[in-house]
Amino acid sequence: MVKKTQMAETKRMHFVPRTYLKNFSIERSPNEFFISALAKKMTSSPFETNIKNICVEKNLYTLDGNSEEERQFIENLYNDLYEKNYGDLFKILTEENKVNVTPNERYSIIGFVVSMFYRNNSWSIGYNKFMDQTYEKVYHLSKENNNESFFFEEQEISIAGKSLEEIQKENRKKSNQYLAVIAVKKIFELIRLRYMNDVITIVKTLGNHEFITSDNPVTFRAENIKQRPLPIDPTNTLSIPIDKNHLLQLRPWGHELDKNMIGRLTEQSFISIITATINNQSQYLQSGKFLLGSKNSLMNFKPDPNGDNIRSHLRSL
Repeated sequence: MVKKTQMAETKRMHFVPRTYLKNFSIERSPNEFFISALAKKMTSSPFETNIKNICVEKNLYTLDGNSEEERQFIENLYNDLYEKNYGDLFKILTEENKVNVTPNERYSIIGFVVSMFYRNNSWSIGYNKFMDQTYEKVYHLSKENNNESFFFEEQEISIAGKSLEEIQKENRKKSNQYLAVIAVKKIFELIRLRYMNDVITIVKTLGNHEFITSDNPVTFRAENIKQRPLPIDPTNTLSIPIDKNHLLQLRPWGHELDKNMIGRLTEQSFISIITATINNQSQYLQSGKFLLGSKNSLMNFKPDPNGDNIRSHLRSL
């Protein structure tokens, strides 16, 4: 009788899944995919890395629990719902003759985009940075007043014999679990809202006008450009490049168009340039550490935080 080997628990968790990154990558050997990355600080040239080693963080979604099932609940949920069948969704989205989706396909596509929006570690980075600063102020104030603890949101936190770094580290561990659970709740809430009124659209560029992605790949904007967008607002447009030539968007147009259609638009010439430029600049502005894509697209990328390149393209129309 062959003894069944127990799989080790997942520790290195990808906040941008490999199944997504594969479509921006080159397969160097069987099942070994490499993507080009460019540091946001632009201090060096693009470099190539295995997708196993990018957009990954230890125990990002790990929960406290007595069993592996409890500890790995969120990691397994993302895999089962949004990752293992992504290859099928990608084929649907990039098949030009596919003009309609079933309700299940539509739900899966919307779910994938929304999950990519909320599972990203950019939320925890921002929250932990704020909390680190808050704890630093309260810690030093407590030390000055010879207090061995302080209260935060009705919880007493002991600082006796602990450094500031230890206090911050303990809080980040708790925060990561809290934020991971909140993200799952937000994902299902926003999927429900967006399923009611979204139209799935695919914008395709031609030639060398390539989309790049990043370690925070879903961008969002309000349909009303004068309005400041809120993440949970279902009337935002959500956009994510799915390979170098296809941009997937969820548009709140269901009250005007057939919600079971896939809107397809192929951009050419200068419009293709503008479409790629807008996406690539948006990816740059919201990325955490890295832009990702083909070596050619990253070599040609120039940061444009003020929108000068886009205005230049518009003037040429």
